[in-house]
Amino acid sequence: MKWLGLLVLGATAAIAQPTTAPSFPAGPGASAEVPPATPAASETRVLTAAELVHGVMLGNATARAARLQSDAAGKLLEAERALYDPTAFGRMRQQGTERPRSVDEYFSSLVGGAAPQVAIENTKTLQAGLRGKLPSGATFELSQDVGQTASNLVADPRQYRGTLTLTLKQPLLRGGGREATEADLRVAEREQAIEQQRFVKQLVDLVGEAAGTYWQLQRASQALRMREEAVAVAVALRDEVQRRAAGGFAPRVDLLEAELSIGVRETDLVRARQEWLEAQSRVRNLLSLDPATQPAVLFDADGAQPLAGDQALPAETLPPAQVLERWPAYRIAQLRVEQEQIRLAFARNQERPDTSVELSLSGQSLTQSLGASVEDALRRRNPGWYAGVTLEMPLDNGAARSRRQAQALRVESARASLQAEALTAGNEWMTRRGQLQSALLERRQREREVLGREALVQAERESYELGRSRLRNLIEAQDRLADSRLRLLESQLRAELALLGLQAVAGDLLGRFDVRVAP
Repeated sequence: MKWLGLLVLGATAAIAQPTTAPSFPAGPGASAEVPPATPAASETRVLTAAELVHGVMLGNATARAARLQSDAAGKLLEAERALYDPTAFGRMRQQGTERPRSVDEYFSSLVGGAAPQVAIENTKTLQAGLRGKLPSGATFELSQDVGQTASNLVADPRQYRGTLTLTLKQPLLRGGGREATEADLRVAEREQAIEQQRFVKQLVDLVGEAAGTYWQLQRASQALRMREEAVAVAVALRDEVQRRAAGGFAPRVDLLEAELSIGVRETDLVRARQEWLEAQSRVRNLLSLDPATQPAVLFDADGAQPLAGDQALPAETLPPAQVLERWPAYRIAQLRVEQEQIRLAFARNQERPDTSVELSLSGQSLTQSLGASVEDALRRRNPGWYAGVTLEMPLDNGAARSRRQAQALRVESARASLQAEALTAGNEWMTRRGQLQSALLERRQREREVLGREALVQAERESYELGRSRLRNLIEAQDRLADSRLRLLESQLRAELALLGLQAVAGDLLGRFDVRVAP
């Protein structure tokens, strides 16, 4: 298997090269009691969504662990593919025997003269060969034997025997056929595909988390700026009221209301700053930044506008089958079914009787020369052969039957999981699509609300300057405008998160951020 890795396309220079500008400076009217937005020695790194996604994936330990699991499954698959690799072997044996003479040896000694009472034989044997397996399930062995025998019973004490043997054993029922022979290989192929889909699923989850964190950072940054601007507006309004009150054009109560509005907005600013710091912490955790070595590194979103209101919904024209094929959890369940079916077929095969045919062809020689014994065996001057049939069948075979029944239940369980994943994917796609449609509609309504609030603030300001309205009305209108703008930010965030979820279900999320899984 080729190395399974992660390719991220696009520059990440903004992550590697920080700027030294302070992050989110306090507004011109900020109170002295409010702490600064960032530490004085901080570094602000401006990120795009793609840069944050790429930076997270390149250094994330969870994604690296999933990739290594997939690589390990690939190595195991390579091991199973070596099923038909032949094996070379060699043996060497030396044996010494001292025994009484047999009857034949005794009578032959009477004809030839006196002979020892005890037979002494020394044998040396060398064997080399090749064995392997065939797709039909057959095993073969081709071997060459050379033996040297020395005996005190013959005139020439050294004899050489050569043997060339080809043996083939073919199962007919149990273990026969490619389906049974390659069962482990097919299971390993599905396992490798499952691990790859788990890797893809991990990447999808990680991309979704990183992109969602980016939009939360953007929302927190914009909310902080809005609160800083609101404090600055309140301070400017207080100064204006002071001048009007000093000239006798405004009551003293207006000055108290202006001071009170500053305190309320400073409290909101503190809360916004806390939310911004929490968003910073999430970004730092995703990027695995060490607080001991990089304590003052902070981040800002690049200010990119959220998705357009008339953007087409992704995967809206995809048929359900294609949506399922892009859903990693469904593909994993599908591969599990295929894997269990392979195991079931093998379990059924093991219930069959063990019937096999064994064939052997050989050539032998017996000479006084080592080279001649090998040459005669190769020429098969003294051929030999045998054929045999073996039949083995347990009387009950209950163990194999129980294993087959258990495997059948596993197949049904895997099919039930596949059906559940199909329902989950379909419902998740419909839910995410509905969420995105609702979020886009809500955002358009919030935009109209903000425009209306802005017009109302302008009208209240003009009325106050003409003395037709109280300052309290203007302050309340400004506060309602700030709340409307925050609700607009929230609706934009929900729309982006809904889009991320829909793209994850439809299989478009990795492509959106130029992330690919190498084959």
